[in-house]
Amino acid sequence: MNAPLNSALLPSAATPPCLLAETSPLSVVGFDAKGGEVYRNRVAAAGSGPDWQVHADDHASLLAARQALKAPGDRYQQTYRWVSAGGERRWISETAERLPTEIDGIVVIAHQADITVALDETARLNARLLRQEGIVASAADPIITLDADLQVLSCNHAAKRLLGVSGNELLGQPVHRWLRPVETGPDGLLSPGSGQTMTAHHANGAQVPVTVSVSTLQLRGERVHTLIVRDAREQQRIRQQLEASQVQQGLVLQAAGMGSWQFDVDADRLRVTPEARAVLGCAADELMEGFEHLTLHMHPADRASARARWQQAVADGCAYEQTYRVIDLAGDTRWVSERGLCLAQAPLRRLLAVVMDVTGQRQREAELAAMAERLRALGAQLVQVQEHERRHLARELHDEIGQQLTAGLIEVRNPALKLPQALRRRWIEQFGGLIEQVRTLSLDLSPAMLDDLGLVPALRSYAQRLAERGGLTLTLALEDAPGRFGPALENALFRIAQEATTNVLRHAGATRLTLSLTRSDCEWVLVIEDDGVGLPATPAAAPAHFGMLGMRERAALLGGQLQVTSGKPRGLRIEARLPVSC
Repeated sequence: MNAPLNSALLPSAATPPCLLAETSPLSVVGFDAKGGEVYRNRVAAAGSGPDWQVHADDHASLLAARQALKAPGDRYQQTYRWVSAGGERRWISETAERLPTEIDGIVVIAHQADITVALDETARLNARLLRQEGIVASAADPIITLDADLQVLSCNHAAKRLLGVSGNELLGQPVHRWLRPVETGPDGLLSPGSGQTMTAHHANGAQVPVTVSVSTLQLRGERVHTLIVRDAREQQRIRQQLEASQVQQGLVLQAAGMGSWQFDVDADRLRVTPEARAVLGCAADELMEGFEHLTLHMHPADRASARARWQQAVADGCAYEQTYRVIDLAGDTRWVSERGLCLAQAPLRRLLAVVMDVTGQRQREAELAAMAERLRALGAQLVQVQEHERRHLARELHDEIGQQLTAGLIEVRNPALKLPQALRRRWIEQFGGLIEQVRTLSLDLSPAMLDDLGLVPALRSYAQRLAERGGLTLTLALEDAPGRFGPALENALFRIAQEATTNVLRHAGATRLTLSLTRSDCEWVLVIEDDGVGLPATPAAAPAHFGMLGMRERAALLGGQLQVTSGKPRGLRIEARLPVSC
């Protein structure tokens, strides 16, 4: 468990946390509940410029660690990398803790420390120690010299320690009392060469497995043997660990539906792990010696592209990634994702690849795509229903309520109706205002001009009426098109413009409004700009508007997109891009 943060970094009831952090000599950073950075003290700000970013490989794990702090007192310690725009790298150690309560938007407070120098120094020390350990290990090997009769002529201290005897006990004695070979050579005990397996017998009765390297030379007419003895217990332990690790790795790959294969290009030799055979739909004892065997179970439609991808990776000496289908022994079709790398160093060029069964992922992607398509269809249907309801309400307002209000106005104006003049004038004004409101609502719900004359006249008329109503200075730049746009496109562009300009009138507090419609390549571009209050400083402060969601949905249903940005120097800019056939 990580140690708690320095108490000087944590806020107290009496002192604001930012004041404590600003006076701290440490680098202090605050994060919100989503893991986003919301505060840096002066030390942290001085330690990193805007061109420093968290390394892309470390970003996801760091953000997940921040978001995992849920309960007060939860903490973590993470080590990750910063990289600058120029490629410079730093190692950062970050210790963070969840605050008891949110303070000034800060939910998690962290201390960051640059440990690059310390890590580099540690690496240098480790390298130096490894070199020293190699020298010591080499000098510490037991060395024994024998005469022609295999009796001990000399030995070093390491040999004495290995056998547990003094030099006097060894000198002049036959070596087979302490070293006994597993296999007897031509000399009855030793054969020249390296790595012979023997057993060293310690004075206390213990038996130690060793490997012995033997060299023979003539010295002053006498044959002398030199033995370099190495303790083989560590090698046995490492071999056992390696075998266990390989078994464990195989189980992990099998559980994950993954496997690997290797192709020695110049030797034309293929090696496929049992896990990869299972992924590729092959039998455990199936012959697999070349690329043609890898493609035997591939879907016929994917074989050519897979071969071409392998050949390109070998030719370019680079990494690659591909997805293809295989047909397993049961006749079922499965999807396989493959990532490979060519080590292009002739004559030892090797193509290494990892394969993974992604059938389940493909099925989920297909289900999500089908669901998205159903949602798009539902959205289009909802838009149609909404337009139908708008037109129905517009007719009801105009034909029913509008006519009744007009009849009431005529009745009030009738001189036969004995009314005081002041009351008659007030009623005439009220009826007239109601009739105008009903007319405006009817036009907003279903503008007849859009159906009769098209998009550009309808936009111009609507914008002018709205600008006059809100006292806005209006700038129009509407590009006419030969013929009509099409009902769906015209309706979407008009409704987006209607919602955007209505928001300007209701919420922006603007004095100027600009509306433009232009053709760009194979799309129509609608832009609405104002000089109002614009977007809030922080995204969290922005209220959720169904109108904005509706505009985005209308654009998406026609394959377009909608972008909302802050104006310059203030205000809001809404840009809708809807594709048309070229």
